[in-house]
Amino acid sequence: MNRALNDPFKMEKIYKAAKNIYEGKYPEEFALLELEGNVEGTVSSLKMYFDIFKYMMNAKCYKMGTSKAFTKFLLNHIFRDYGIDAYKNALSAVKGNYEYRNSVNNPQPGLIKACEESLIECGVEISLDEIPTASIIAESKNKSKEAVSMLNNREYVTLDDENNIGLKPEKVTLNTQEIKDEMELDIQPAASILNVFSRLSYKPWYAIAEFVDNSTQSYMSHEREMSLIPDFEKLVVRVNYDAVNNTLSITDNAFGMELDRFKDAILLDAKSSLQTGRNEFGMGLKTAASWFGNVWHVSSTQYGSKNRYTATVDIPKLKKYSLNSVVIHRTDEDENIHGTEILIEDVTKKIKGSRTITKIRDLLSSMYRRDINNKNIEIFFNDEPIFFQQYPILTNFRGKSWKKDLNFEVIFNEEVFNVTGFVAIMNPGSFPKAGFALFRQDRVVVGGTDNNYKPAQIFGQAQSQKSLKLFGELNMNDFPVNQAKDGFIWDDGLEDEFISALKDNIQEYINIADMSIRERASEVQYSEESSEKVEKEVTNTINNAFGERSENKIENEKETTNNTLEAEDKSTDDVQEYVETVLNNNAEEQIINAKRQYNIPLNLVNSVKFTVQWARGNNKYWIEYNEIEHDHYEVLINIDHPFFLPFSKEDGFQKVLEKFALSFILSEREAKLTSSKDGYIPKNVIKNSMNKYLEKLAEE
Repeated sequence: MNRALNDPFKMEKIYKAAKNIYEGKYPEEFALLELEGNVEGTVSSLKMYFDIFKYMMNAKCYKMGTSKAFTKFLLNHIFRDYGIDAYKNALSAVKGNYEYRNSVNNPQPGLIKACEESLIECGVEISLDEIPTASIIAESKNKSKEAVSMLNNREYVTLDDENNIGLKPEKVTLNTQEIKDEMELDIQPAASILNVFSRLSYKPWYAIAEFVDNSTQSYMSHEREMSLIPDFEKLVVRVNYDAVNNTLSITDNAFGMELDRFKDAILLDAKSSLQTGRNEFGMGLKTAASWFGNVWHVSSTQYGSKNRYTATVDIPKLKKYSLNSVVIHRTDEDENIHGTEILIEDVTKKIKGSRTITKIRDLLSSMYRRDINNKNIEIFFNDEPIFFQQYPILTNFRGKSWKKDLNFEVIFNEEVFNVTGFVAIMNPGSFPKAGFALFRQDRVVVGGTDNNYKPAQIFGQAQSQKSLKLFGELNMNDFPVNQAKDGFIWDDGLEDEFISALKDNIQEYINIADMSIRERASEVQYSEESSEKVEKEVTNTINNAFGERSENKIENEKETTNNTLEAEDKSTDDVQEYVETVLNNNAEEQIINAKRQYNIPLNLVNSVKFTVQWARGNNKYWIEYNEIEHDHYEVLINIDHPFFLPFSKEDGFQKVLEKFALSFILSEREAKLTSSKDGYIPKNVIKNSMNKYLEKLAEE
């Protein structure tokens, strides 16, 4: 969707959807489906407009770009539908966004013009100056993205300053009651090891994930306390890469850190009881920040604390002057503010190109899919929210939906490793999305677009049907993970045991995934349900063709038949031996559906019964039939015959073939009954009879 939203039709559609979401009439997902096909635009842009409406209704600065036309449209409609108080809130939010745009050197004067024109159009006699401006600080009172700019401009006190080389402040104990404005933190072992982190085999998305892990774990560890914070709605993590200034920033409004936890985030060998869940190694921030760039700053304040702690790690200077300590700087802070800010300067692992950015977004959305979809967590990358779309599942095949919950154990070296989750069949399939996402602590360790787990023992070749459609999510909290949290430590045979146990538990799904769409369609086509449908349609045709017969009509048919036979008896030279069309074949065949019953009345006295089934596996004959009792034939129609195979999967072909087979048998029966010599028939008798019966069974 273009940023300049000006089309009144589109604006009306978006407004109605945002209004229904805000009023709780239906969820956001439904609104997106409703707009699909009616309004052009990405999911993220539509969600942005929903958020703008919500912020305007609550008089909060929304920090998102909108056109003048759409801003005025929202203002006018909010006044119309919600009244003067909601209208004032909306004006306040727009003024806040205007101030925010100015603060980040991206002025948008159209916002104020939209307010002024709306006041005139709505006939509201108040001055815009009387409307308070919504604060550009986030609603949780946490400093958000603009705080990173403030962080970048602060005067950091470090021991690396060349004026202070060799001078070290007096060391203090780390008891919070003895904290002074500046304190030295010894980061033994030698700080030069930070330079080694830049050579770790990280990928940008896994390094960014280390920061997101810290933010999400901080929120989850204190979710109960944070739910009691006034105005706190959800955890928001923002990751922004500035290519112009070559910086990477990560901010959150999580619980934040007090001094002890703040030290652990910087110390190289720190390990505390708080480092659990996604923080189990206690190395994420320092390793990822040092991998990304040469200089990084971290600042944090814990909810309820009046202290903000800030530190700078300048790796080149630490190495140049053989320093093993940094300074932590304490400043006063409002006790209602909470969260952490990280700024990485002189980024060495640059995030360049749309493909890299798209991959980062895709993999982050996959890694944190459960956080995004199930919890009050929102993650932004370069100011665009990250979403995860659930994969479509095969349904209505063999009468069920193909998704199965899993819960099994892997026993290895006398240890038990529990695995839970699900396996499913994707429809339609996707090679990049198929495969298993392996979770630990509700976060993907292995998986994501083009990165899902596809062991050859289960998925076979890269372009197999299974590699296209088999997928699932597996929880593997008992399995050891490497420090980068991008893989498991299981090369000692544990992985092989896991694959074997997984395969045993999903064999049915492997078999279904191995079926092509054509094979699935074939199975559906020759199912009992399909058989019943064919029986019904052929029966209706028989009833229409033979059901209403007058005595005069029967006599006329007899006379026509006799005349034909008399004429053909005169041509004795044309009499040929009747050749059996049903060949003897020993190939194993398979009966594939239920029996169908037909009763064809030939006249007022005689009728012929048929019991029909389809067979496959033998291509030597197209039809076999036996007269099991007088005028009752048992029929097998071979759908695998090479002549029929190209058409057998086409819709309606079975019905045509079945009526053709019945006509053929009736024609042979009539020819035998009227033959003057056993086993011999006159020329053209079968052809003429076939014409007659096919005409009767032909559909209008």
